[in-house]
Order: sequence, then structure tokens, then C-alpha cells
Amino acid sequence: MTGVVQGGDSDLDTKRLERRMMLYYTQDGLWDLGLGACVLAWGLAVWMDLTALVGGFCGVTVLLVWTAKRRVTYPRTGYAKMRRSGFTRDIAVALLGIVVLIAVIFMSLREAGTFLREYFPVLFGGVIASVIIVVSSWFAARRFYGYAVLIFLAGVLHQWGDLGLAPVVTAAGGIVLVCGLIVLI
Repeated sequence: MTGVVQGGDSDLDTKRLERRMMLYYTQDGLWDLGLGACVLAWGLAVWMDLTALVGGFCGVTVLLVWTAKRRVTYPRTGYAKMRRSGFTRDIAVALLGIVVLIAVIFMSLREAGTFLREYFPVLFGGVIASVIIVVSSWFAARRFYGYAVLIFLAGVLHQWGDLGLAPVVTAAGGIVLVCGLIVLI
């Protein structure tokens, strides 16, 4: 897609084709399953007091999704390298970096500030939801916005609904996992 004439309808057609390819990239449900597995692992880790293992589990899950895409999805659909979409992709990467930095700051300051300690579930749920929103806008997969809202609502329900963090996060992860299975099927 690199030899495209700029300007006119051909540039619009190329952008439309790239958008459709990005949508197609997320239509197999593998990223949904990976996200659902990570959120479910987060909930189970809170339940079993093993939250230190969640990051490693999510890293392994991302590697498994990429491997599954290479071995299952790409042989069926093919692989096309997208041209850089310029400004929007750079902004998405910058926002993702900022959100991850905020998440690290929240985790490190969790015990330091009263505000952070008191509202940590909502703030952390908001940071995770923000990461999902940035990534979903990057891949143009709108259903991930719903997953982001679901994860943020888990923090809200824990904070103000007097529900335990483990059950609401586990339920959110289970819902995302089921949605991923439906998309996969």
C-alpha cells in the first residue's frame, strides 16, 4: 500500500481499505479472548492474593494471541503490512505511553496518598479502561469501548456499590471472555 498516489479519491479509498483491514484484524476474537483472560486473571489473582502474577500472565497472553494470529488467522486471511497512518497512530502511541505511565505512578503512589488510597479502584479501572480505549481506537474495533466501560464499571461497583473487587473484576473478565468466544465462533 505504499505506492498510492496522494490526493483525490485514491487516497480516500486507501484509507477506507486500511480501516476495513484493521477491523478485519480484530474480527477473529483472539484479542477479545486475550483481554478477557487478562481481566479474569486479575480478578482471580485478587481473590487468591496473587496480584503480582497478573502482569506476567498478561504478557504471556499477548504472546499467545500473536502466536495464534500467525498460525491460525494469517494463513487463512493473509498478512498485509499497513502503511503508517501518521498523525493518528503517533497520537495513539503517545497516549498509550502516557496512560501506562499514569498507571505506574498510581501503583507506586497507592500507599502514599489518601486520595489515591481511597479512590484507587475507580482510578485504576479508569486507567485500564483508557488504555483499552486508546488501543481500540487504534484498531478501530468499537466493541472494545464496551469492554473498557465494563472494566471501569467494575471499579465503580467496588468503590460505591459495596461489592468486593475480586467478584466484580472476575465477572467483567468472564463477560469479556464470553464475548470473545462468541466473536471467535
